[in-house]
Amino acid sequence: MDIMRAVRKTKEGKGLELVNIPVPEPEKNEVLVKVKACSMCGTDVHIYNWEHPWSEGRIIPPRTIGHEICGIVEKTGCDVTLVREGDLVSAESHIFDGKCAQCRTGNMHICENLKFFGVDVDGFFAEYAVIPETNVWKNPPGMPYEIATLQESIGNSVYTVFSQDVTAKTVAVFGAGPTGLFAAGILKAAGAGKIIVVAGSKLHLELARKMGADIVINRHESDPVSEIMEVTGRQGVDVFLEMSGSGTALNQGLKTLRPTGSASILGLPTKEVCIDISKDFVMKDITVRGVYGRKIWDTWVMTSRLLNSGKFNPVPVITHRIKLDDFETGFELMKNGEAGKVVMFPED
Repeated sequence: MDIMRAVRKTKEGKGLELVNIPVPEPEKNEVLVKVKACSMCGTDVHIYNWEHPWSEGRIIPPRTIGHEICGIVEKTGCDVTLVREGDLVSAESHIFDGKCAQCRTGNMHICENLKFFGVDVDGFFAEYAVIPETNVWKNPPGMPYEIATLQESIGNSVYTVFSQDVTAKTVAVFGAGPTGLFAAGILKAAGAGKIIVVAGSKLHLELARKMGADIVINRHESDPVSEIMEVTGRQGVDVFLEMSGSGTALNQGLKTLRPTGSASILGLPTKEVCIDISKDFVMKDITVRGVYGRKIWDTWVMTSRLLNSGKFNPVPVITHRIKLDDFETGFELMKNGEAGKVVMFPED
C-alpha cells in the first residue's frame, strides 16, 4: 500500500496535523492527481480554528482539508474521457449532483445537495488527491503551478467583479484579502475608472496598490465613509464590492454607494448584520447582488481568458511559497494578517 502525507483535521477542535495515510484509488469517473501546488484560503483558517459555518457541526474528522489545487493526472478510473495521464489539471471545489432543480437550470454552484472539498469530502492539502471527472479543469501545458492552483480563488473575484458593469466606474472594494486583491487587478483589467480599496493591514494595502488600486484607505487610521465621500466629491461610488465578510464593512460600503448605485456582496458574515434598509437601500434606489463562489464553468472560462490576455497578473498577491510540512507557518501568517496568498508545494 502506497503512503502519502496529508494535512488533516484528525479530531474536533482547533488545529491540524500532518499525518501519513494511504494514497487513494480513483473509482469510476474519478481522477487521481499528484498534487503540484495547493493554496490556502480563509475557509481553511476557519477550519483550523474550528469555527462556524465551515467546521463545528459540519466536518466529521478525520478529514484532509484544502480546496485549491493543481496537479498532474497520475491515474484515471474507468469511463474517464475528459483528461488522461500527464495532463495538468485544477479542480472546481463545489461538488454538485447534476440532478437538482438548480443544476438543471445551469446553477451548479448553488446545487441543492452541494458538497465541498476539504469540508464534506477529503481535500487537497496532500501529496495525492482524487477528483471526480465532473470537477476537473484541464489547464494548458506549461502553466505555472502557483497560478494554476489560484484559479479557484480568482474565480470568486472574477464572478464578483463582472456581476456589475464596472467599465469607467468608480468602484470601492472593502476587504483586501486575496479575493479583494484579485478584484482590484481584475477591475484594472476591466477598465474601471477609479479603484478604491479599504482594508486594515498595511501589507494588504501595499499589495492593493501593486494590483492596481488608485486609492487605498486604512480603516484603522481614518473613517472609510468620510474618506470615500471626500475623494468622490460627496457623490459616492458607482459600485461597491464587499469582500471581507464584515458587518461593519457592509454598512460602511452601503453608505458610500451613490443613489442608484450597485453593490455585490461576496463576504460571508458569521453573525447577523443590522442594516438601515430605509436609508441605505430603499431611499437610495440601489441594486444589491449576492455572489456565491463562481459559475460552473462560465467563470472558469472567463478566468482562463483573463489570465491568457496578459492584462491581469495575480503573482503579486502570492507572498509566501512554502513546503507542505510547513503548513503551520502558513496558517500563522494568515491568522495574523501577514500574508496575501500562501501556496504550498508538496514535493519540495
